[in-house]
Amino acid sequence: MTAQVTLSDFGAFYERTYATAYRTAYAIIGEASLAGDAVQDAYLSAFRGRARFRGEGSAETWLIRIVVNTAISATRRRRVGWVVPLALDLAAPGNEAQRSVERISMIAALQEVPPRERAAMVLRFYLDYDYVTIARCLGTSTGTVGSWLSRGIDRLRPVLERSADISSQPRRLEGRDDA
Repeated sequence: MTAQVTLSDFGAFYERTYATAYRTAYAIIGEASLAGDAVQDAYLSAFRGRARFRGEGSAETWLIRIVVNTAISATRRRRVGWVVPLALDLAAPGNEAQRSVERISMIAALQEVPPRERAAMVLRFYLDYDYVTIARCLGTSTGTVGSWLSRGIDRLRPVLERSADISSQPRRLEGRDDA
């Protein structure tokens, strides 16, 4: 199936790609309603521009590029303030609640990374795109992608270590005098 045929049935294309587009935007923006708005704007842009799609890559990669650019623009327009990430000891290890807390902490930590580096990290580690595809999505070179990934990881590491330190500290319950 060619990319043009894929885009000619835009409703089916939307249904097939929405979950990935939304999760990508959410990982970059870090806030559900803004991610939903960004994805809606991205699909509108893709629909309006579908005739200009050249078919050099997959239609999904083309859409993800639009989603990433829209999500980055959304983060620049409106900064989302995060509270201290949830401590990782709120749930027993290995259960769904623990995994949810870890995902929330990771999304919060990603907000500390600049938008382009964050986008590169989401495309590489979440969507498992190779450097060439990431470079195409972000409109840059593969060398720049490597630099962004390296810097992003370097910036993310201390944030996650701080989060781990917070979660390992004993907590004092409000209103208790025995601590």
